[in-house]
Amino acid sequence: MTGASAKSARAATAAKNESISGLAVSRGLVSGPVLIYGGGHELVVPEYSVAPEKTAAELARYDAARLETRRQLESLVSELDARTDSENARIFANHLMILDDVAVVGAVQDVVRRENINVEAAMRRVVDGYRKSFARMNDPYLRERVRDLDDVERRVLGNLLGKTDEPLSQIDRPMILVADDLTPSETASLPRSAILGIATNRGSTTSHVALLARSMGIPAVAGLGDITERVSPGDEMLLDGTRGVVVIAPDEATAAEFAKRKKAVDALLAEFGTSGAETAARPIGVSLLANVQPGMPFDGLAESGAQGIGLYRSEYLWINAEREPGEDEQTAAYVAAVRAASALGDGARCVFRVFDMGGDKFANGVKNAEMNPFLGNRSLRWLLANRHVFRTQLRAMLRASAHGPAAVMYPMVATREELREANAVLGEAMEQLHMAGIAFDKSIPKGAMIEVPSAAINAKGLAREVDFLSIGTNDLIQYTMAADRGNGSVAYLYQPTNPAVIRLVDGTVSAAHEMGVKVSVCGESASDPVLAFLWTALGVDSLSMSSGFIPPVRKVFRALAPADAAELADAVRASLDDSSAEEIYELCSAFILARLPARESFEEFIGKPRKRSI
Repeated sequence: MTGASAKSARAATAAKNESISGLAVSRGLVSGPVLIYGGGHELVVPEYSVAPEKTAAELARYDAARLETRRQLESLVSELDARTDSENARIFANHLMILDDVAVVGAVQDVVRRENINVEAAMRRVVDGYRKSFARMNDPYLRERVRDLDDVERRVLGNLLGKTDEPLSQIDRPMILVADDLTPSETASLPRSAILGIATNRGSTTSHVALLARSMGIPAVAGLGDITERVSPGDEMLLDGTRGVVVIAPDEATAAEFAKRKKAVDALLAEFGTSGAETAARPIGVSLLANVQPGMPFDGLAESGAQGIGLYRSEYLWINAEREPGEDEQTAAYVAAVRAASALGDGARCVFRVFDMGGDKFANGVKNAEMNPFLGNRSLRWLLANRHVFRTQLRAMLRASAHGPAAVMYPMVATREELREANAVLGEAMEQLHMAGIAFDKSIPKGAMIEVPSAAINAKGLAREVDFLSIGTNDLIQYTMAADRGNGSVAYLYQPTNPAVIRLVDGTVSAAHEMGVKVSVCGESASDPVLAFLWTALGVDSLSMSSGFIPPVRKVFRALAPADAAELADAVRASLDDSSAEEIYELCSAFILARLPARESFEEFIGKPRKRSI
C-alpha cells in the first residue's frame, strides 16, 4: 500500500462516527453529504520586465481590471441587498474602498514605474507587504482585513489574467461544504438552496465569512483543524453550528438522536424573530442594547429589538480609513448613529466610546513601539497624551448630540485622576463649540468603562466623576486572569464565571448603585443567554451586544422573573468560595433551564461549557 493509500485508509477508518469540535460560528443543525472545496483557482502570478515606453499601457491594464472588479463588486452589493441585508452588502462596499484606496493604488503604480515590471507582479508585492503588517496584529477584526485584501487582490488579478470563474456558483444539489477556508466573495456567491452548512479548517467567530453565514442562515463550524483531510466527497456529515461540532459518517443511533435535537432546536429558533409589543417588553427590568461600529448600517437594529446603542466603537472610523478622520467626517458618522438610536424609541440613545487605540488595535499614524502594548500607552492614556486628537473627536461627538440623545464613554480607565483629566478636555471642547456658536448637549452624559481590576475595585470613586459605568468584560476577564484571550495556549483561563471576575462585576454594580449611577455590560459575554442573565441577576441595568444576539437573549429573559434573578444572585454569591468557573456556569445554566418552558429545546440552544484541563 502506498503512503497516500495508507493515509486514505486511516482517514476512512477514523471518520466512522467521529465527532470533531471546532468554533460555533453560525447556529443551526444540518445533515447531508460532503462536498470538499479546494478553493478558487490558484493564480500563478507572472513577473516580467516592461519597457519604459510601455508603462502607460501597463497602467491602463490596471485601470481596466480595477474597473471590471468594481462592476463585479457592485453587482455583489446589489445581490446581497436583495438576498440578506445591507449590513452584509457593506462587506463588499468595504472591498470597494480597498479597491480604490489611494495608498494601495499609488503603491502599485509606483512599483510598475520604478521597477519596470508588469502590474500583476507589482500588485502581488504591494499586497504581500500589507499581509505581513496585518499578520503581526492580534485583533480578530484586523486579522480579518487580510481576507478582504486577499479577496480584492484575487479579483483584480483574475481580471488581469482572464481567470474569473466562480466554481462555487455551479453547485446544484444540497451539500455540506467542507473547505480550508472561504473568502467573503466565495461565501456570498454560495447558492443558498444547495449549501446546507459550512465546515472549515480555519476561520473565526468574528470573520466576515461567519457574519455572512449567519445572515444567510447557513449553519457553520470553523477552526476544525484538518477536517478536509478527514472526510471524502459524499461522506455523510452531521453539523452542529450551535455547539461547534461535526460528526463524520454517523451511525444510525447518532443520526436519530441528532434528528431529534434538530427538530427541537429548529422549533425554538423559529420563535426568536418575534417583534412588536413583545419585543419592547422588559419583564426583568434590563435594557437590551446594540454594539455597533462605523460602516455597519443601522437597518436591522429595530427588528432585533435593540433599545438603543450601548457601544459605538469609534476607533474603526480611523482603522477602516487608515488615516485620522477629520472633525466634519466624524460628525457626519456620529449624527447618523444618533439618529438611528433615536428611532429605537423613547429614551434610546447612542453611547460613543472615544478612540480605543493601542493594544492590538492600531491605526495609521498611531505609533506603537512598546514592548507590551496591552499594558502601555493605549486608549484613554493615548488620548490624554494626544489632546488635539481627543478634543477634535469630542467636538464631533458634542456636535452630534444636538441631533439626538448621546453619551460619551472613556475606555480603559485606571484611576480617578484620568477621569478628571478626560472630563477637563471635554470641558475645553464644549467651550470651543460655545465660542463658535455651535449647538450641542451641554449636559451630555459621561461614562467610564470598567476593564481593569483597579477600576472595578475603585468603582465608587470613579462613579463620583461620571454619569454611568459600563463593564467591558472582554478586557476585564483578560486583565483579571492575566490571560491573553487571543492566545490559544491560555484560552482555558478566559473565564467569565471565574469567582474573581464575578466578585469584580458584583462589587462594581453595588458601588455604582450606592452612588446612584447605572451600570451596563458591553462585552461579548452579554451575548450568551446564561451570562446575560447572571449579570442581570447581579444588578446590571443594561446589556449591550451584537444586535443579532438580542432576540435569543430576549427570548430567554421573557421566560424568567425578577424573583428568579434575585435567587440566582444569592446562589452564585454563596458558591464563590468553593466553586470553579465551570461549576458556576453549570449552576447558572441549570438554574435557568429549570425555569424555562420546552427545557430540552433550550438546553440544546444554550448548550453547556466544555471542561478544559490545565
